[in-house]
Amino acid sequence: MRIWTSLIMLFILLAFPVSGSAQNQITLGTVSIQFWPEYDQPSMLVIYDFTVSESTALPVDLAIRIPLDANLSAVAYEEDGTLLNASVEAPILEDDWQVITLTANAYTMYHLEYYAPISRDGLQRTFTFQWPGDYATQTFDLRLRLPLDTTEVTTDPEMVESPSASGDDTYLEWNTENLRAGQKIPVAITYTKTSEKLATSGAAVQAGQVNEDTPGRVSLNNYLPYIFAVLGLFLILAGGYYFWRSGFRPTPARRRRRSASQSDTDEQIYCHQCGQRAQAGDRFCRTCGTRLRLDQ
Repeated sequence: MRIWTSLIMLFILLAFPVSGSAQNQITLGTVSIQFWPEYDQPSMLVIYDFTVSESTALPVDLAIRIPLDANLSAVAYEEDGTLLNASVEAPILEDDWQVITLTANAYTMYHLEYYAPISRDGLQRTFTFQWPGDYATQTFDLRLRLPLDTTEVTTDPEMVESPSASGDDTYLEWNTENLRAGQKIPVAITYTKTSEKLATSGAAVQAGQVNEDTPGRVSLNNYLPYIFAVLGLFLILAGGYYFWRSGFRPTPARRRRRSASQSDTDEQIYCHQCGQRAQAGDRFCRTCGTRLRLDQ
């Protein structure tokens, strides 16, 4: 009986170290962590790019810890040079961390992004970060992208300037190799920024050649047909209005013309008997009473 009890106890003691050893067998090949302060938001954009070492059997679940106040924005993997959304479990809270579980099915690049707050004191900004060291890592790299209008940059560990692929941005870099599982890397970044410009909105606007074919360009030639059409319509309406107004007074006008004509005719009528001049509307001579010849 004692022999069986001893064997069971020995099995239990051996089982726990084996389980812990299995967890530590996960090794990351490369880890590159980039810090982009005040890029498209007034906060720190933190970018992870990492691979799983080929010495680690796949598939494997990776538990990645990010700060509790971080805002996760993307988790992806690379396939044929394109980043595709990766399937991850919802983050769970563990002490001061959010834990994201990602299943790695291939020896490819995995990508993670989140935003974290930056502390401010006047023009000075401060940001702290810690690599929790959950897994052994063969190569480890830190890169800081300097924001616009930045002076007096200090980092711990001390980063040195490195060339950028585009040549437009300035980067500071620090790297190391062969991190052990459990080996933490704390990072502190302090800089002074003299403006509130974000990197994505601070680029200078390039002036291009503008002509009448430029999209959005207002050209008088494009609107001349419409101007003439409106002017013609206005003239037609004005003419119609004039004739409409004058059409209400045709009878008085004709009456006046007839009266004038009749007056002219009457002024030429004389009595054929005595020669006395007749007045308008007379039918008989006012002098001799003879009937006037109105049709003469």
